[in-house]
Amino acid sequence: MASSAINPGAPAEEISAEQKVPDKNRIALRRTLFGRFIRSLVVAFWVMFIAFSLLRFSPGDPIRLALGTDATEEAVAEMKQKYGLDQSFFVQFYDYFTGVFSGDLGTSFFSQREVTEVVAMHLPVTLMIILLSMGAAVIISIPIALSVALSRRPVITYFFRTSTSISLAIPGFFLALLGLLLFGTVVTWVPAAGYEGNFPSNLKYLWLPALVNCFSLVPILSRVLHSSLMDTLGEEFVETGVIRGVGKLKFYWSYMLRPSLAPTVVLVSYMVGIMIGGTVVMEMIFSLPGIGRELIEAVSTRDYAIVQGIVMIFGLIVVFTSFIGDLLGYLLDRRVTLS
Repeated sequence: MASSAINPGAPAEEISAEQKVPDKNRIALRRTLFGRFIRSLVVAFWVMFIAFSLLRFSPGDPIRLALGTDATEEAVAEMKQKYGLDQSFFVQFYDYFTGVFSGDLGTSFFSQREVTEVVAMHLPVTLMIILLSMGAAVIISIPIALSVALSRRPVITYFFRTSTSISLAIPGFFLALLGLLLFGTVVTWVPAAGYEGNFPSNLKYLWLPALVNCFSLVPILSRVLHSSLMDTLGEEFVETGVIRGVGKLKFYWSYMLRPSLAPTVVLVSYMVGIMIGGTVVMEMIFSLPGIGRELIEAVSTRDYAIVQGIVMIFGLIVVFTSFIGDLLGYLLDRRVTLS
């Protein structure tokens, strides 16, 4: 690239044109990020709309279920009017949509609790399980994938692929039940029942569900990272780092891991939805007061406000986590395109 220091005789028009290239790249990046942000908002809106619609069009009357079979028609009509269920579908959705922006997610038909109160009470448990699972999966996957990639031995690679395939075939609920039997009754490392909400005392209740959950992530993440590392090892800049005698830590991070982590980071962000589903199962097995357990109970009782509020929160988490994952993948490796 020409510059005034290298080529003083270069025309001023050529220099100014080359100086504008980074500005154009920044503008294009900002436009792309803005477009992705708007697209995330659109997806979040449709998640809200679908969650709202599915319950309305499914058979059954939640008001009669809440009041019981002995409820009179007057009592049913009064409660429907109280919650706005006597209005048309689009009027109900408009009221709900505008209420979301003021922090009003509705009120439970059965417990009369605000949905925001339910979410604030139970969501931290679910988020902590997800964060612990993802953190443990990343910590375990990186050394496994790195050691297999550096070994270059067919036997180790075959063992790696076979073991990850076997671990993927084992159901998560089976591992949860086995872990609860072993660590909860045999060696008593995990309390058999109960829960403490204060940190760090709650970790003794959450570490086993998080560990079981991470076993569904480790085989996938380690395989993707291993494949990316093998591609990176074939790049010319890796040979340059070896020739220059770069230190091990800098070589592993700057020349191998950093350009290889981008696909893994993006994959982790996209797998948050899978982790939410797995966490719901863990909460049911380990009797944890998470938001997934509340969702299951709300679905069984057709509690509109609780279900649509929780589904909307889950949808927002998945949408914006995938957006952040794409951005981090681009920052780690500029070869990644933000489409």
